[in-house]
Amino acid sequence: MMIATERATSRVTISEPARSTPVVREVDVLVVGGGMSGCSAARAAAQGGARTLLVERYGFLGGTATAAMVGCICGLYTCGPESSQLQLIYGNAQELMDRLEALHAGFKYRHRYQLDHEVLKLVLDEWLLQAGVELLLHTFGVHAIVEDDCIAGVVIENKGGRAAIRASVVIDASGDGDVAARAGAPWEKGDAEGQLQAPTYVFYMSGVDIDRAMSIPESKLKEWMKAARGRGEYNFPRISGSYSPAPKPGTVHVNMTRTPGVDGIDPDSLTAGHLEGRRQIRDFIAFLQRHVPGFENAYLDAIAPQLGVRETRRIMGEYVLTREDVLGAQKFADGVCRSSWPVEDHTIGLDTVRLHLPGDDYYHVPYRSLVPQKIDGLLLAGRCISATHDAMASVRVMGPGLALGQAAGTAAVLALETNTAPRNVSIPTLQERLRSAGALI
Repeated sequence: MMIATERATSRVTISEPARSTPVVREVDVLVVGGGMSGCSAARAAAQGGARTLLVERYGFLGGTATAAMVGCICGLYTCGPESSQLQLIYGNAQELMDRLEALHAGFKYRHRYQLDHEVLKLVLDEWLLQAGVELLLHTFGVHAIVEDDCIAGVVIENKGGRAAIRASVVIDASGDGDVAARAGAPWEKGDAEGQLQAPTYVFYMSGVDIDRAMSIPESKLKEWMKAARGRGEYNFPRISGSYSPAPKPGTVHVNMTRTPGVDGIDPDSLTAGHLEGRRQIRDFIAFLQRHVPGFENAYLDAIAPQLGVRETRRIMGEYVLTREDVLGAQKFADGVCRSSWPVEDHTIGLDTVRLHLPGDDYYHVPYRSLVPQKIDGLLLAGRCISATHDAMASVRVMGPGLALGQAAGTAAVLALETNTAPRNVSIPTLQERLRSAGALI
């Protein structure tokens, strides 16, 4: 089922009166977006000695991991059918896992790292505050301050009104590339036909007999979903969904819904997507209770506050990571992150296409993919980095996001120390600092 919305195209406008915008902060590094990549970037920058401020639209950190309740970190390990599930990403990611495990709130499960998204909120607060990061929550970055093609800060809006924050370096970790796009950096969205990766609305069920439920192969679950759809019981848009154990006993994280046609930067489309996602959740709960052993007494535990959006803007950078780079396990001299997550296509259809790298091989994400074209003083982290639609289907997940955030925050500090634009920092020095902080390059 494709979700189509039609926005009003009225040409009626209003004129707002001119006004002066107060500057409320001046910092070295401003990070916009408190998801995993933004948190990692802010911690790296603050640990490097930069006065760092992170602004986040919710009242908590974590982004997709918490607001969309995606209770696992993908992309930390090699994960193909012939892989050994070797860990590729350390550094900040390992620090975070250590803190979660100390609270019995995280564990490796197959090729993913499962976590308690509520405990993660607590851990991220402490992780950033201990590093000296300043936080400003319930705040949107709405406009970029650009002077001579160099970003000089961001205009924000929150319950206090409209204000400006000036910064020497800005890191766009908004997921949607909001700051970079508003600064004038070029961007793309979707595949050649304009199709976007479909979002998923995550939910949790409790009262599950975990041993029985987890003994069922995903192939069998897919077979049952296909049969129920064929009988007309449910109008499933996807038959490749799955569930996995959560840290809370008797609870599973369910990744089954699919809302194709939803555009994560169109508010009308997002509204329709949330309504459709909740409709689907009712169907999937009924299916699991009626047809899947272990779910007979299960019940809905939680629905995520927001859809898990997989793709919106991709900012065009000094290098555009490609499908060929990913599947060819390309290594780069300016590599700052290893990844082996497959090209995982949720664009359209009932199934999910996964194209894996061979064995335990991996590709590099080059630093140039974090540097937007045209605009100086700005770096990218997370799923808005420079990549094609297919490459983004691999690099968008949270494991690489943590590593790319650490690289961006470290590069921001290096740019400040050397009084140079982020695009001109010394790559060998950047890589050495990342290695010294535990990263695997």
